[in-house]
Amino acid sequence: MSLAVSSLALCAGPAAAQDASAQAATNSIWTRPSLLDGPGWPKAGMRSDGVNLDVTLTQFGQELLSGDGNKAPEYGGKLDVVLTLDGQKLGLWPGLSLNVHQEFLYGNDANYQGDGTFIPVNTAMAFPRQGGADTQTSIIVTQRFSPDVSLSLGKFNMLDAASRTPLIGGGGLDTFMNLGLAAPISGVTPPYILGGSLTVKTAPATFNLLVYDPRNAQDSAVLRYPFADGVTTSLSATVPISLGGLPGFHSFRGVYSTQDGVDLRDVPQLILPPGFPTMIGSKSHYWYVSYSFQQYLYRSPNDPRKGWGVFGEISASDGNPNPIDRHYFIGIGGNSPLPNRPDDGLGLAYFSYALSNELNQAAEPLGIELGKENGVEAFYNVAITPWFRVTADIQDVSPFVRANARAVFGALRTQIRF
Repeated sequence: MSLAVSSLALCAGPAAAQDASAQAATNSIWTRPSLLDGPGWPKAGMRSDGVNLDVTLTQFGQELLSGDGNKAPEYGGKLDVVLTLDGQKLGLWPGLSLNVHQEFLYGNDANYQGDGTFIPVNTAMAFPRQGGADTQTSIIVTQRFSPDVSLSLGKFNMLDAASRTPLIGGGGLDTFMNLGLAAPISGVTPPYILGGSLTVKTAPATFNLLVYDPRNAQDSAVLRYPFADGVTTSLSATVPISLGGLPGFHSFRGVYSTQDGVDLRDVPQLILPPGFPTMIGSKSHYWYVSYSFQQYLYRSPNDPRKGWGVFGEISASDGNPNPIDRHYFIGIGGNSPLPNRPDDGLGLAYFSYALSNELNQAAEPLGIELGKENGVEAFYNVAITPWFRVTADIQDVSPFVRANARAVFGALRTQIRF
């Protein structure tokens, strides 16, 4: 066999030499996709056996540079361990896979520095911490029936879903950091959900049906008593388009929930002193609709996965019990257009979130004047190697609380993929 291969290589000439060069480049510590992933390394052998293990350490240094609040610099980090099992390679049946995502947070973050912002300025450090824990596990079982039909069941980390969106995606780990961009807020989808997702690809569009418990699945009661408070149904349709041979899409989403929520007009009742009678009403059901788009303006002729383009989204909701009445954002992002820097990433975007009128009116008797939360975020992500990145990020945010000054945050983020 070795002689036959050698003879073929000699006959192939330059082509074989290029293949050998490519293999050597892959084995180089400077060009491999992750630090411990090269030919002959354990990760390659595990993948061939149906076991894929990805470990990523992301560290953040972030500070409130101007505005109201605590201006002390904050340092923290997040370790993501993702295990994917291929059922067929493990001796089960085709199309079956299991995904387990374990998160670990440590240190401090710059969210809620007393600057008046409501939307977290560091998405990756906000979750699962906002649910009261620094660790969280998500487990999803997927059965792919064909290249066009798949069904997934389990506990979903919705930041993972956001991170797979081209141009803007990243879930706060390697693109935008502000939650308003990294994982757009709908008010109807918790950060962790228990439910199922059915995806069907057709010629005109890709359809996704998502049915889930409306409560945050970080709560153990959701796992013990699923759908006790109702059910939320989300239906989306994504239509691919091509302009000048460059890909893009339009996406439409509608959400309806049977869960009851607090009537936001009764918010002042929530702060009455003990002993005072409270009359907190509930609001039945809620809805949410959105439209988003992305369009590449440039694609690398050498790698179709790389390029840059524009994106945007606009939404509306019932405004009660959903505290977010509407939002929109628009921006540009993707890979750097700088020569010899095709692996770098960049982004620039503007966002605006408006609270519901009922919530604004309810806050007035409390002496709180609320408005929109608007902001601009820009970042540049330097790929030192494919597995080590350094990102500089700047955010300028006008908080919901009008009494507070504009808040400017600066951040430095590093990421190592093991």
